[in-house]
Amino acid sequence: MVTTEKGFTLSEALVAIVVLSLGLLGLERMHIAAIQVNTIASRLTQATTLAQDRAEQLMALPYNDAMLVDTTGPGLSTSYTDPNPPQGYTITWKVDTDVLSTGTKTIIIDVTWKNRASQPKIFSLSVQKSSI
Repeated sequence: MVTTEKGFTLSEALVAIVVLSLGLLGLERMHIAAIQVNTIASRLTQATTLAQDRAEQLMALPYNDAMLVDTTGPGLSTSYTDPNPPQGYTITWKVDTDVLSTGTKTIIIDVTWKNRASQPKIFSLSVQKSSI
């Protein structure tokens, strides 16, 4: 009488575990890459928000406010630095008067930070303020 047993051999089970482990390792690498990309996106979003907030603050000031004075002629700009930026960021802005047209100030806001490799990254935002 011949009986056939059903099931997996030990070697088949080990091969299946190895294949499953390799697949899970690939998924883990994708997970790590996703975390890194999310961190990069978060820093850029924070820099964008900081630049927009600074732009709104500067646009709300009077045209001749001390934070918007251009001590140079058209084509040259006066630089300012935020004395208390959030940790890890630097916020600067440059003011140039009468570049595009008379009675306007061009304000360029730069937010800088360093990535994981300590390379500087920058987000710039430019706005125009009218004397009217």
